[in-house]
Amino acid sequence: MGDSADDHERLDEEAVASIRAGLARALASDAFSAAPQLSAFLSFVVERTLEGRSAELKGYTIAVEALGRPADFDPQADPIVRVEAGRLRRALTQYYAGDGQDDPVRMSMPVGGYVPAFEFVAPGAGAEGQEAEAGEEEAGEGEDVAVLADPAARRWPAAALAGLGCALLALLVWYLEPFGRHPAPQAPGSPPPVRAAAAHAPSSDMIQTVAVAIAAPRVPEDPRIADALRRVSEAFVDVMARFDDIVIVKAPAPGEAAPKDVDYVFEISSVSTGSVLEGFGRLRAAKDGRIVWTTSATRPAGEELQDQDLADIGRRVGTRLAEPFGIIHADFRQNGTSTAMQCIFQALDYRRFLTAEKRNATRECLAKLVERDPEFYPAWAQLAMLGAEEAAAGPEADRRAMLDSALSAALVAMRLAPSGARAQQAMMDVLFLRGTTGDAIKAGREALNRNPYDPDVMADLGSVYVRLNRPAEGLPLLQRAVMLSPGRPPSYDFYAYLAAYLTGANRLSETYAAVLAADSTPCSLLGQALQAATNGDSAKRDAALQELGKRIPRFAADPYLYLTRKGFTAELAQRIVADLGLPVP
Repeated sequence: MGDSADDHERLDEEAVASIRAGLARALASDAFSAAPQLSAFLSFVVERTLEGRSAELKGYTIAVEALGRPADFDPQADPIVRVEAGRLRRALTQYYAGDGQDDPVRMSMPVGGYVPAFEFVAPGAGAEGQEAEAGEEEAGEGEDVAVLADPAARRWPAAALAGLGCALLALLVWYLEPFGRHPAPQAPGSPPPVRAAAAHAPSSDMIQTVAVAIAAPRVPEDPRIADALRRVSEAFVDVMARFDDIVIVKAPAPGEAAPKDVDYVFEISSVSTGSVLEGFGRLRAAKDGRIVWTTSATRPAGEELQDQDLADIGRRVGTRLAEPFGIIHADFRQNGTSTAMQCIFQALDYRRFLTAEKRNATRECLAKLVERDPEFYPAWAQLAMLGAEEAAAGPEADRRAMLDSALSAALVAMRLAPSGARAQQAMMDVLFLRGTTGDAIKAGREALNRNPYDPDVMADLGSVYVRLNRPAEGLPLLQRAVMLSPGRPPSYDFYAYLAAYLTGANRLSETYAAVLAADSTPCSLLGQALQAATNGDSAKRDAALQELGKRIPRFAADPYLYLTRKGFTAELAQRIVADLGLPVP
């Protein structure tokens, strides 16, 4: 082992850069990429410590600022920080015993507090003894999360969190209790899940969000399996319902037919053959019977899982189906018959291409939609976000009027959907470009509190942190968003690239740069130019800048002004311009 660095005030710039690079590597690993709360926890405590603010790392501060709990959070009534601290210690142990075994810097969280410690180790040093230490730590902390004593049992949570498809549905197919009888547990201050039409449902029967029913044709008799799936399904419904601008959830009792007034049915079944349980799940389009998504998996019938693992599995399934660029979105925008939801998905799709033609068509569609039904909140939220983007790209003389109009749309969305995460996200976008960054971040954190599973909220808030030159705070959010959204727009990867680039996580930034290389949107071209400049490839840099200038004449005329109009701080805009080899104002 190398020298200890417990006295963080003595860390020099090189050590701080090494720690931040190690943090980025850890957050990109399987142990953390599938665990959003752990990523937020670790990133928060490490950054506060490196900033010399470790005295602020108390249970209340971590709960509110890192884990999204409301301001009235009571650490004595809610043990979330102690529970997550225990999970974090186990995750770090797992990481340094596997992917991070050769990492030159190791992070830990000693028992009795939440201030991390850093240790610089010799190359190739192993992680012997850490599992035993982790067990001792948890016993000393007194946290109410069971420690798995069997090594084989310890490996299962990592596999379940790292993989989605088979492992997720292997549990979902076991059994489905009626959701109405088992309300999903709520975090303090979180909005209640919407199980039928939302309270802010549109006034017209023709204008409604996508309806999804969960159906279990056959009910297994094993009560142990029934209880396991009940817990998974509660998390599943809670997640789906939080995407209330896109889907509503209906849950008939097991064995009952799905309602006829739905767009999709998620059907679940299972077959037990001796000691093996085989599960099947499929998403079916209700109108024409098309099979949209299907999977199957097998598991030993007697295998047990911890409560947290079951909840994580249910959340991953729900997010995969309902997130703005997920499975339901991908199918409905091609095959759906609701013109209202087609308009919402058109607004989302615009962000993939960012062309003036698609922007104008989207605005026209949304304007007609709110005229037709002024109480359809998803359209107002999308209008606000579109207006903020137009203000950033439009003429300087029109900027204030555009932002005022966008603010009005965001306020309407919040009035119509006081519990809606998308309305808070729209408010964040508008406030950020209006220059009230503190209120913008507050709105973004509130959006994430209301729907902590939405990768679009994560990516949007992460991009705000990056543009404010706080990349270490934005990177974990962006990494989670990228991991959760295979069909994401390129902006997710661009801001993740930029965050990694700014924190010195070179290998991670190269990974995101490889994704950007296949895209030609303005943000991707900017990322390509930065990466080429980093690699010393002036020809590729110039080619990317030339194409970017054609797409965005304002960038060609004044790249610094273009960036600051997008919300980048003056310091960060100057650095990007300088790194590109362009004249710095």
